[in-house]
Amino acid sequence: MMSCDKDKYEFPNANVNLFLYPNNPEFNGLHIPENWAYVNGGVNGILIYHNAIEGFIAYDRACTNDPLNSCEQIYIDTENLNTLSCNCCESQYFIFDGSVIQGPSVQALHRYRTNFDGVRLDVFN
Repeated sequence: MMSCDKDKYEFPNANVNLFLYPNNPEFNGLHIPENWAYVNGGVNGILIYHNAIEGFIAYDRACTNDPLNSCEQIYIDTENLNTLSCNCCESQYFIFDGSVIQGPSVQALHRYRTNFDGVRLDVFN
């Protein structure tokens, strides 16, 4: 049985190939675990989170409920640092893997690949 194309979820394509130096003051202590930074790029900006166990994690800030709506942008919930929340639809995501905690979103956040050599952090797809 074939499914309708409208049922297939596809995150918008955005070429991401950037690098930064987490020790730079402009990134507000990103080199320290549990800190984060917002940078330009992707569909609606990129959130880089320094996980103490996994290293650096990068998500597109576009909420998967409606990724092309510029209002729907995720941010770190400062009342619960394990949660990423959407400005508009109030979807919530788990910071460690991008999975949905609360909808209306049903898809996990779009994650970019990262590579850290001890000095330079590359974020790419």
